[in-house]
Amino acid sequence: MLFEETINKYKDEVAAAVDQLYDSAYQNQVNENDLLLVLENGLKKEYDEATLKRLKITPYHIGPDFIGLRYDTFYQFINYYRNGIKSRKEFFKEFNDEKTRESFFDFYRDFQLLLYMKFWETDLILRRLSNLAKLAQAKPYYWEYSQKVFNDRRNLIKDDIQKPLESICPLFYKLIDEIYSNQIRNAVAHSQYYFLYDTINLTNKDENKHYKLSGIKYDDWEILFTKLMLLYNFMIKNFNKYQSIYQEEVKDKHFGLLIYFPEIDLKGSQKTEWIKYNFNQKRWYWNQ
Repeated sequence: MLFEETINKYKDEVAAAVDQLYDSAYQNQVNENDLLLVLENGLKKEYDEATLKRLKITPYHIGPDFIGLRYDTFYQFINYYRNGIKSRKEFFKEFNDEKTRESFFDFYRDFQLLLYMKFWETDLILRRLSNLAKLAQAKPYYWEYSQKVFNDRRNLIKDDIQKPLESICPLFYKLIDEIYSNQIRNAVAHSQYYFLYDTINLTNKDENKHYKLSGIKYDDWEILFTKLMLLYNFMIKNFNKYQSIYQEEVKDKHFGLLIYFPEIDLKGSQKTEWIKYNFNQKRWYWNQ
């Protein structure tokens, strides 16, 4: 359950933070259209040279791939919940007694904790944030993907996404500082928590020197989780915004938009390829 009063209180703050990240990535991108690769999950696949020559294909792909299919599964899971917004008055009038209401609250908190964990476990979300951070720093898009790297989520989120943005996107830096807790994510994964005395009590504090929380108050959790959902909502909003920008831009381009690869051709120039958009099928494709 998401309460509209809490959403209205924090939505402008979170919107400003997410907009700052996307706008900085768009303005600072080294190669034109690198942000489009973030949106379209540009990915370098592992093929040997013989296979590439035999099939006459490129190792550089755009589109969902298995990372995107896993994201779609997560989206279907979270989408119903993120649309379940009510006022507190509307929610409370559904219950005749406090015990039943508190039982429902516990269920919702359990479900929220699961959503919280799954959000930070979804590789496409982290890959987008990581590449947005790179573009904001005026670094080129990173085509590679390693499951091993993404399994080390704390370092990826803190060192690769958050820390480099402290001066570039201070609003987004602050947002991640407020809503990401590796300890909470780990506690959910191992069921190391319980509800008591208006608190989500965590029992994994002694397992890691970085863990500082004994628990988090229900009111504080509501704010944290609402901000996470707003982060996700405004990521989707910016995804749609910049997709529209690129789709409008490509309309008058005969060859399409130019994409840069992290390789040098035989002439000593950076390899490139054109990309176009099929408005009927609603997808981008290589113009080869």
